[in-house]
Amino acid sequence: MKPPVFFALSTASNLALAAVLLLSRRGSPAATHALLPAAPSPAIHLTATSATAAGEQTPAPTVPWRAIESNDYPQYLANLRAAGCPPWLVRDIVVADIDDLYQQKHRTDPVYVEPWLSEDQRREVSRGQSAKNLALRLEKRAVVKTLIGYEWDNHADEIWNWDLLTSLTLGFLPDDKAAQVLHRQEQATDDAQAIRGAANFILIDADRANLKSVYDSLQTDLGRLLDSSEFDELQLRGQQPFLVDHDLHFDGVSITGGELREVVRASKPFKDIARNEFVSARPLAEADQMVQAAGFAAQVEAVLGAERFADYQRAQDPEFRETFAFSQQNNLPKTAAIAVYDSRRTASRQADEIQQDGSLSADERTTALAVLKAATLNNVSAAMGGSFQDYLAGPGQWLATLVPPPTPVQTP
Repeated sequence: MKPPVFFALSTASNLALAAVLLLSRRGSPAATHALLPAAPSPAIHLTATSATAAGEQTPAPTVPWRAIESNDYPQYLANLRAAGCPPWLVRDIVVADIDDLYQQKHRTDPVYVEPWLSEDQRREVSRGQSAKNLALRLEKRAVVKTLIGYEWDNHADEIWNWDLLTSLTLGFLPDDKAAQVLHRQEQATDDAQAIRGAANFILIDADRANLKSVYDSLQTDLGRLLDSSEFDELQLRGQQPFLVDHDLHFDGVSITGGELREVVRASKPFKDIARNEFVSARPLAEADQMVQAAGFAAQVEAVLGAERFADYQRAQDPEFRETFAFSQQNNLPKTAAIAVYDSRRTASRQADEIQQDGSLSADERTTALAVLKAATLNNVSAAMGGSFQDYLAGPGQWLATLVPPPTPVQTP
């Protein structure tokens, strides 16, 4: 559970003071320095090498690590820079040290829930622990930002480098920007979770307004961090799950990458994926859902044109996708899959009409269905050619349903 909003706000007022205190002194001996050597202090190179007049490489002067490390963070940064560490390494070393300090803070004063406590009391204890953890995260962010001038999280950087989905989403960005984007998104997620936790996950309009404010603030910050083309690309990649959420398919549709991007862009007014992670859209009435679906379909047709939009509509039917997949596996043209799909739809419609025709006797109905099945088999065979028998044994088993099995004759 996350803390109430008022707790987060009251904590924020103390962050600057906490940062100043930590900058002057990094804690008690119990908060041991992650990089402090236990053995005699090693030495590091001020520069990689130095060249002699003869062109030979000689070792550069070295400095003991104890001369670089300091309990005063600003001095520690200055020492690392003086030792020739590049900015990214200075940042990672210091942030790792801060991570270690706050991990120890998280481990202190563990919460133990007494077994006789009521469910409400247990939730209260959990909320208190969550509030403490959030306060430490906010405090740590303030310290990092004060030291290096911007927000940074080594854990976010690790996710960016090792998580495939994150890499695919942010892979177009430089490493530093990608990690900062991920960190800012995680921060906004924490803030949103705190609002939901304070409301016990039963949201009223005021809570939704606060969540919207968190999302709007995130978008503003990302707009400042990224240039316009990067921000637009991030929006598109974040919106792409719309295709999965709505089970949209493009099997057999000739569509370019640019057109697919425009389809994704057109989906945002109907369901903003990123925004919904913070402020879930209220459920729509069935009539409104139909209007929304029609509006999105019109946008897709505007991108694809009438002919390819017909292909798109066909691709939404799992029966077509099944036949199309078979045609692809057997090196058949798309026209074969379309012909079989059309035959299947026509046969299914006509079979229903025959079954519901009350003017037909049972024998006449059976005969009509047999004729329909024979004609459909001929059409499918012509489309599938040499793959016809394989089709019958696989996805073509629907043909057997055109003629229902005879009703057993009951003897007295």
